[in-house]
Amino acid sequence: MAMADAREALRAIGDDEGPKVVATADVQLALSDMDVEVANSLLTGREDGWLCDPDQDDSGCVREQPRYRYDIRREDAQRAVLQAARLAESDPVRMRTVQALLDGLHRYDQHVQAAMRHGRSAEHAYGALPPDAAKEYQAAGKLMAEELLPKASNLILGGKAIMETTYGDERSGVQAGRTRVVVLGLAAILVLAGLQIYLAMRFRRTLNLFLAAATLGTLVLTVASASLLATEADQLRAAKENGVDPALTLARAQSVVKTLHADRSRYLLLPAQADRNDQTYLEKSQTILYVPDALDPAAYYAGLERQSAKPGGVGRGGFYGARARESGSLLESYLAYQQNDNRVRALAEAGQRGAAARAHLDQEWSHLPHPRFREHVEGLDGRISQHQYTAARTVLDGERALAAWTWLRPLSALAIAALVVAGVWPRLSEYR
Repeated sequence: MAMADAREALRAIGDDEGPKVVATADVQLALSDMDVEVANSLLTGREDGWLCDPDQDDSGCVREQPRYRYDIRREDAQRAVLQAARLAESDPVRMRTVQALLDGLHRYDQHVQAAMRHGRSAEHAYGALPPDAAKEYQAAGKLMAEELLPKASNLILGGKAIMETTYGDERSGVQAGRTRVVVLGLAAILVLAGLQIYLAMRFRRTLNLFLAAATLGTLVLTVASASLLATEADQLRAAKENGVDPALTLARAQSVVKTLHADRSRYLLLPAQADRNDQTYLEKSQTILYVPDALDPAAYYAGLERQSAKPGGVGRGGFYGARARESGSLLESYLAYQQNDNRVRALAEAGQRGAAARAHLDQEWSHLPHPRFREHVEGLDGRISQHQYTAARTVLDGERALAAWTWLRPLSALAIAALVVAGVWPRLSEYR
């Protein structure tokens, strides 16, 4: 029973709740990616390539890459939302959140399409949007920031709570099973030892070798089973704490990082909302790496330079600050990205918004974010995959260790029973 509990616990972390929760986090990532693609298209004035439909238009138009990526990530978001629905099929509150997300995705898409249609009515590449396009884009950004992303975050937190409950119950079951194995194993050893003493006294035999072997076999089986269950509990903890948990945390951090790019794009596209978007950018940056007393972006950039110049590195605040030892190259690429963003903001404040927009994007492939930003996101992707691999490998190791006991356990029980019979039968035969 204890080993069945261990197998079920590993399956929950490795195949059921664990992967489902990490997949649910892709809702946030997909939404953030959609926001980035919309911002890049509007910033470069490529609305025609966005609205183009080669299957219906006779003009031979060519659809731009941002639109293709947007559609792919939109499907990914819907798929992840449905995954969250399967995880919360018995929770009406979460199901309402799922429905609200699907409805919100549709409304967001409508605002985006309207912004693209209005945007192509005037030449605005690397500049502020026309008023009608700005209104629709602002509505889309508000919907994303105030409804879609918070609801996606709620889904992740709800899924994480379900996983924590399942993990706690399953691991407690494995530990309780280990205790039962030890207690019952010791009881069986005492019974066999008592039988050995009884036969020695009743039939005047000093030692029954078969019963001694059965007692030793029971002891070995008890110790091996208890040790295996302790190992399985450790494997379960390692799969969660070194695999699923950090993968989920990194995925959420990656979503925040991606929204930084979209916030800076909004800062450039909507001059009337520049201060608000600037403050939003600062607040999100502080959650990634905290700089004390940085009340505006300029102070934040200066604080980053001071902290990176310290012998001990950055402080302990924010996601990377709290995990400075593990962050490594992630922290370096984040600082490099913020240095480029400082340049973008300085150009915008100097009135060179076109130059700022170009510095915000890739110089060679303008439909892509800046290389520093992509380098940081790719680093996060690598870390997430690494933790997911750790979880999968740990679960597989645990399942392999249990597999041998599928046949070893009944064979051991039969062998011990045979030894008991072999030890008792000669004494009973004396009565014939």
